[in-house]
Amino acid sequence: MEKPFKTIQHAVDQREPCQIIYVMDGLYRNNYYGQSLNHNNKIVNLNNVQDLKIIGIGDQRPILEFDGPGGIFGGSASNPIANIEISNLEIRGPNEDITWEEAMQNRIIKRTHYNGRGIAIWAGHHIYIHDMVVHHCPASGIRVNRGDYITISHNEVYSNTWWSSSAESAVVLAASEHIDENEGIKMKLMYNTVYDNINKVPYYNPNYAWNYSPIGNHDCSTYTACEQELIEGCPWECRYGKKTQDYIIDGMGVYVTRNSDTYLHGQMELSYNTAYQNGINGLVFHRTHRGVVKQNVIYDNGVVPRLDKPEPIVEDWHQGLSKSRQSYSGLVLNNAEDVKLWSNNVVARYDDDYAFKQEVDGSGPPPPLAAGGNNKACQGLIDSNLADVVNTESDWSICGIKYVEIFCGDYCHLIQWPYNMGSSYNPETAEEECSLACDNGDCYAFSLQDDYRPGNEGLKLCFLYKESQEPSPEACQNDPFQLSSCTYATNNGQFFITPAAKYLYNVNDSI
Repeated sequence: MEKPFKTIQHAVDQREPCQIIYVMDGLYRNNYYGQSLNHNNKIVNLNNVQDLKIIGIGDQRPILEFDGPGGIFGGSASNPIANIEISNLEIRGPNEDITWEEAMQNRIIKRTHYNGRGIAIWAGHHIYIHDMVVHHCPASGIRVNRGDYITISHNEVYSNTWWSSSAESAVVLAASEHIDENEGIKMKLMYNTVYDNINKVPYYNPNYAWNYSPIGNHDCSTYTACEQELIEGCPWECRYGKKTQDYIIDGMGVYVTRNSDTYLHGQMELSYNTAYQNGINGLVFHRTHRGVVKQNVIYDNGVVPRLDKPEPIVEDWHQGLSKSRQSYSGLVLNNAEDVKLWSNNVVARYDDDYAFKQEVDGSGPPPPLAAGGNNKACQGLIDSNLADVVNTESDWSICGIKYVEIFCGDYCHLIQWPYNMGSSYNPETAEEECSLACDNGDCYAFSLQDDYRPGNEGLKLCFLYKESQEPSPEACQNDPFQLSSCTYATNNGQFFITPAAKYLYNVNDSI
């Protein structure tokens, strides 16, 4: 096209049947960007749209940046969208420009600036979302409600769900509705990398009556303190979703939920996803029947604090939390029937967190698995109901975890650990290339920092720490980042170490 359209929305409005919209390099923002904290302008509105592809082209992904309700929206219960493909775009929300104090002030008000989603399809079928980068959205990164024949695959979804008070998760299929009676796999969450998606604001639902609670067995109407909106004297379960909730128990990485009553024909597959450093669990199959959960790698989730475990870095959003999160930080099946569980590798955050957990309402046993086996827990507890299909492993590398990142502040080079100075790399590929260099050498850890040498500005310098030689002096062999004599100043540094070496030398985040 000699004169491409200025906005994606205009291209959508001018579409022809079965057309492809190619989105060129550039920055695309919603109308009135930066002018309001409570507007309703999406970047792309797909209502009443069918038979359309939106595909990014060029050397760099086009960037869709929003500050309101979200990036790409579409569909309703009465008018679902259909036959839509979205790919090769970057969607960026305003998380980095929002403080915890601002988000808490908005918790009850729920302005759109603090509740935006990357992609939200509220009803639709035959939808394919792939090869996207979706990050820093206050609420979900990618979610589809009331869907059928949905594939969400090969996406990177990170640093979302921070500031919404709607108990959001990163990648979500919810309240799905079948459109036919095909009993095969129709809903797929596959090959996604999902990390750093954390609820930092307690849930609030203005539709909850004071005496209602969706969790626990309390009769909340018998507690006068609950009616008076008091914390003291009102059980925490009765305060869930109320103004007085002062704890966080929501916020998953990969999540299917509330499908069992509405999705009666068809199966869901959650496979080959990598989920880490999310708020509660990495992957949850919740109130959903008939599915396959296989070959997912889940580790280092449960970022929301447990109050019995001191946090190495206390952040502002930890303030005032009155109770711990659940003691789970891995993979959970919750009120899920006819599920197959194969070859998932899980590392819980703590030894006494559940890596694999199965839950059911009431006191009876949970539904049996349809099939399963070859699952591995490299750290954490295993629910007794899953003991026959999950094995315990002590070597984290068996669970697919080669290196663990350590928070090191401004001192990320362990100067007293024998090392080789490696090559310099572009920042976009530095971690991958330095990791590969460590894989292929005498190496059990590596660090990255801004290259300080003339002519290498803008590159990352790689240091490779030798496995064949002990750190010296001996004091640097135990918790080295707490000793200034063991570390050296860096700019924009990072440190990565194998789980075995981390355990051997007790390497912890810098305090």
